[in-house]
Amino acid sequence: MRQFIIILLSINLSLELVSSEFLEKKNTIPEAKEVFMVSSYLDKNLIKVSWEIKDGFYLYLNSIQVKKNANIIPYKVIDSNQSIYSDEFFGTTEILRKDFKISINNSDLLDLSTILINYQGCSDSGFCYPMQTKKLL
Repeated sequence: MRQFIIILLSINLSLELVSSEFLEKKNTIPEAKEVFMVSSYLDKNLIKVSWEIKDGFYLYLNSIQVKKNANIIPYKVIDSNQSIYSDEFFGTTEILRKDFKISINNSDLLDLSTILINYQGCSDSGFCYPMQTKKLL
C-alpha cells in the first residue's frame, strides 16, 4: 500500500510539472523578430526586402514604411498574401500573412545602413506589437 501511495504521488507531481511548463510556454509572447523575420539583399539596382510571417500572426500593410532619415522611400510590392481584416482599432484594413516581399529602387546607390524599415503586426490571439523599426543592413 505504501508503494502505491508513493507511485500516485510521483505521478501527480510529474503531471503538475508538465502542465505548468506547458502553460508557461503557451502564455509566453514571442519577440517580434521571431514572428516577423525580415531579410534583405541587393539585386542589381534593386534592394529586395522580405518578411517571413509565422502562422497565427499578421502585419498591417499600411504600417510598412521605408525611410532614409525623415524621408519616406517608395517601394513596390513583389509578392504578398493580402487579405481584408476588420480590426477593432483600425477598422477595415489590409493585412499580410506568410510571406511579404518588396523592392526598392537603388539607382541612386543609397547608403543601405541609413535605411530604416517600420512595420507593425499582431497575433490572431489579440496581442499587438508596438511599431518595429529595423535597419536594412
